[in-house]
Amino acid sequence: MNMQKNKMRTLQKQSNYACLILGAWLLMLQVTSVWAGNTAITELNFSSLAGDKIQIQLGMNGPAVTPKVFQTDNPARIALDFAGVTSGLEKKLYSVNQGAAGAVYVVEASGRTRVIINLTETVPYETRVDGNKVYVILKPISAIITTKTQGQEKQVDRKITRLLPEQTIKNIDFRRGPKGEGRLLLALSTPNTVVDVQERGGKVILNFLNTKLPDALVKRFDVADFATPVQTIDAQPRGAGVTISIATIDGNYDYSSYQSDGLLTVDFLPLTRAEKEAKLKEKFAYVGNKLSLNFQEIEVRAVLQILADFTDLNIVAADSVGGNVSLRLNDVPWDQALDLILKSKGLAKRRAGNVVMVAPTAEIIKIEEEELAANRVVEQLEPLRTEYIQINYAKAEDIQVLLVGSNVVKSAASSASGSDRNSGVFGGSNSTASRSSRTTEMSDTRGVLSIRGSSTVDSRTNTIIVKDTAKQLEEIREMIRILDVPVRQVMIESRIVIADNNFAQEIGVKFGVAKAASVNGGKVFALGAEPTFGELIPDDDGSFVTVPDGPGYLVDLGANAINAHPVGALGMTLARAADYVLNLELSALENENRGEVLANPRVMTSDRELAFIKQGVQIPYTTVSQDGTQTQLIDAVLELNVTPQITPDGDVIMDLLIKKDAPNVAGGIDKREIETMVRVSDGETIVLGGVYEGDSINEQYRIPFFGDLPGVGFLFKKKIESDRKRELLIFVTPKIIKDSLSLR
Repeated sequence: MNMQKNKMRTLQKQSNYACLILGAWLLMLQVTSVWAGNTAITELNFSSLAGDKIQIQLGMNGPAVTPKVFQTDNPARIALDFAGVTSGLEKKLYSVNQGAAGAVYVVEASGRTRVIINLTETVPYETRVDGNKVYVILKPISAIITTKTQGQEKQVDRKITRLLPEQTIKNIDFRRGPKGEGRLLLALSTPNTVVDVQERGGKVILNFLNTKLPDALVKRFDVADFATPVQTIDAQPRGAGVTISIATIDGNYDYSSYQSDGLLTVDFLPLTRAEKEAKLKEKFAYVGNKLSLNFQEIEVRAVLQILADFTDLNIVAADSVGGNVSLRLNDVPWDQALDLILKSKGLAKRRAGNVVMVAPTAEIIKIEEEELAANRVVEQLEPLRTEYIQINYAKAEDIQVLLVGSNVVKSAASSASGSDRNSGVFGGSNSTASRSSRTTEMSDTRGVLSIRGSSTVDSRTNTIIVKDTAKQLEEIREMIRILDVPVRQVMIESRIVIADNNFAQEIGVKFGVAKAASVNGGKVFALGAEPTFGELIPDDDGSFVTVPDGPGYLVDLGANAINAHPVGALGMTLARAADYVLNLELSALENENRGEVLANPRVMTSDRELAFIKQGVQIPYTTVSQDGTQTQLIDAVLELNVTPQITPDGDVIMDLLIKKDAPNVAGGIDKREIETMVRVSDGETIVLGGVYEGDSINEQYRIPFFGDLPGVGFLFKKKIESDRKRELLIFVTPKIIKDSLSLR
């Protein structure tokens, strides 16, 4: 009995000890779990080690948690993720500024703490966990790379020196081009200077091999005052060559380089931000900062969080986003990395500002469809408002066409045939157009009005009365603000010239005989005489007998003088025998005439508007038909028709039709006409012409029999040669009227 009691006591004691041990063990587990749940980073220190190494030490209040580590190259960063760890540090930013380490950020979010080490360059590193400490050691690469690079550069320099002759940059110049472009001009000693042009980080780098640079040119050129995309130009010798670095202001530029003989030209054309982005998208659709990622079986949500921290974007993931992904991306744009991850998991994104929503593609499509349906319902229920919009420069009817769309224009054109001009969409003081009443005529070209909207034009005040929703009215006001602007005007000045080039030549002869029949009686016998020879025969008392006016010369085949003034004449006395005098006049007329018929029509018109000016007469002509005789009129006018178009770069494109018609003496109309399209700069003159018409005359007059006598036949001949050419020349000069001048 006693033995049984002793056994019972022994078993009870053993069970009590077991309960105590079990309770202590459970208590230790609970304390350990509580302690682990409260693990925090309590200290952050950094120090320099031998060999130019930098050590960053993270201390925790318990056993250290092994972090997930990843590195990005652009920007250079090392990130450590501690799951289930909080931050007990006093601040989030710690400046290191030693070696390659710049600063350390400590960020706590979503039940984890991320430590980000910003680097000045990508360097090798190693991490180590020891007790409650985590060490990150940054290793230097400059010494290794410098030693290797210097040796390699020396070898390359020696090879280049053997292959290429020594070259020199003689001068560096910079100018501003006519379109605001920056133009770098490099004068080279030889036309075959080897240059390598690269674009890196918003800079354009020119590398010249085996090239010398004078000491006077080794400096920085500040060219910001030229108001071009270029800010500075740095010229420095590098090894056996020269490097010229061109820094731009904002990166919105496009550059091109070309070499002619010994001159290298690099042009930097300014671009707007939109043009720059469009150009980058044409080359490559992704423009985000580059990063490198290397993960095996990492959660998609974790990768999205990494990208959110890298880009400072707010990424919202739907509940259905899950799963793991393995990826290795080296130096790729972050937006490309995001697209690759989403496509691999059947996801899509929707961005609004700096918030990106990520969900399965079907969910994104469903959300967008629901939003469109909701917007349509809101549009149908939204109250209509009426607004009176004053049109300042354009015609209210033209603006209304843009509001209602081409469907209203088509219906108005069909309904207005045979009706009053002032009725319908365009006419009258209160023409009305409503989209809802013409839905059957809807075409692909739609206006700005909504389905429920309508518009009315008051032609008297040039006002549009629009009735639509508030949202649509705001869009209509913006459209009118852009379109209702003064239209630029062009002055077209033309000179129409008909140039005559005439040449006439006449050669002829005149001669006559005179005899004094009676000296005392005063009677004189003369044959073929002209008074131009003056007093030829002396009287017995010393006076002179004048050759009287008579029938003219015996032979008169002399040249005809213009306006009765002989151009050239040679007169002489060939023989004098007693009372006879033989007079001979050889004359030659050579007439050269260049005449101009000049017209100078000028007209001013708006951009893309037809203008014409005409002046002349209407000539009646009669036509005979079965209905009888009819008299009609035909124009013979000087006419200028022009439609100018001002280009964005200040040139003028002109559709020209120029006529110069004139009635012909023999009947009919002489027509001269040019129709063409030309492009000229503002204020420049273009010449149109090259159309010739002409006639040639070759005539000969002679006395029968005498004109055929050998030797003396030329005394009885007259020869006329005439050559006439006419050319139509048109000089046209467009001048754009400046806004300041038109306002005056």
